Amino acid sequence: MTQRKLKGTRVYEQVVEEVKQLISSGELKPGDPLPSERQLMQEIGVSRSSLREAFRILELIGLIESIPGKGRFVRKPRTDNKETSMVPLEDEAILELMEARRILDPAISKAAAMHALPSNLTKIRKILSKTSQNIDDLSQRAKLDYDFHLALAEATHNFIFVNVVKMTFNLIMATHERIYSLLNDKEAFLNEHKEIYEAIVDHNMDLAANLAAKHIDRIYKTLQEAMAQ
Repeated sequence: MTQRKLKGTRVYEQVVEEVKQLISSGELKPGDPLPSERQLMQEIGVSRSSLREAFRILELIGLIESIPGKGRFVRKPRTDNKETSMVPLEDEAILELMEARRILDPAISKAAAMHALPSNLTKIRKILSKTSQNIDDLSQRAKLDYDFHLALAEATHNFIFVNVVKMTFNLIMATHERIYSLLNDKEAFLNEHKEIYEAIVDHNMDLAANLAAKHIDRIYKTLQEAMAQ
């Protein structure tokens, strides 16, 4: 690694980009150990707290893993078959998240249709209105996607669903530029959210679950195809 000093108010984000670049360039390969904290602190000129925050983000987005008693390593791909061996590690982590959401999202939408109160419906409706006004802004679309799914989770009145959505969208927001740049689906994105909302308004649990399943399946397949190119 070449020595370079990082500047900025959010130093850990720059460290994340530094390590991501080392992985994408092949300087760090799957299974390789990361340099020690002391070495990284000296080479890129950051504090231990910034470095550990960067490690937390890198683990969250599936690029590194910590092995107790051994250290931190570049995460190995889940499988070595030919179909996925060419998919970048970060993209594979995104697809694994979407696989999990294929199970979670229908369950959350179904529970929201069962338990949503008028105040929940009002909040979701306001988010949809704001989404329609900001549909062309990638960062806003990512944020409002998070807001929508968090509002659905809140409508379940189940704190586990709320925390699960917060956790999954932490990963999504950390890689949102990559994800949403591949999703050229602005109108479908908004229309599908509206359909899920309408099913929740009607307290139609099965329809809400089915619509959520179709929504995340389409996103998963779109990302899978785009990342394979």
